[in-house]
Formats: sequence, C-alpha cells, structure tokens
Amino acid sequence: MNWAANWKRLVISVLIGGVLTLALAALQHRFKAGSIPDLLCEVLLLPGELIATPFRDRGNASPEFLWRSRSATAAMFSGIAWWILRGRRCVSNCDGQ
Repeated sequence: MNWAANWKRLVISVLIGGVLTLALAALQHRFKAGSIPDLLCEVLLLPGELIATPFRDRGNASPEFLWRSRSATAAMFSGIAWWILRGRRCVSNCDGQ
C-alpha cells in the first residue's frame, strides 16, 4: 500500500474514533442511570477511563480526567478503525497463479 492510501486511512480512522467517542459521551447523559443504553455507553467508554485512572487530578468528574479518558477512548477506537480499514490481506499467492 502506498503512502497516500496509508495517510487517508489514518485520517479516516482518527475521525471515526473521535466521532464515536463524542457520540458516546454526548448520548450517555441522556439515558437514565442504570439503564441498558447507559451501561452500554459505560462499557464502551471504560477502557479510556482505565487508561486515564493513574493520572487522576481531582476525581472522575474533573475536566482534566474527562479529556484524558475521552482522548484515550478515541485513540483506542481509532486503532480499531485503523485495523478494520487495513483492507484484505493475501494469505497465499495473490496474483492468481
């Protein structure tokens, strides 16, 4: 794969990760606490919170903790999107011979 295709894939994956994290963070506050959609949002945002936990400044609700946890979540989702967008890989001879 050439450099331009890798660059496009990187930009698209970062956008997907950011939009997905933004949507989850915005929608979570609309759901009733303890409901199934709230728990689903919490589970999807949990890895970013676990990564940001050692850097806790003033508790889980502080702006510093929230931007760190959401940045980590967006990076995780971007990595997953990068992996998915990598395309189909050839296992054996790809040129059909």
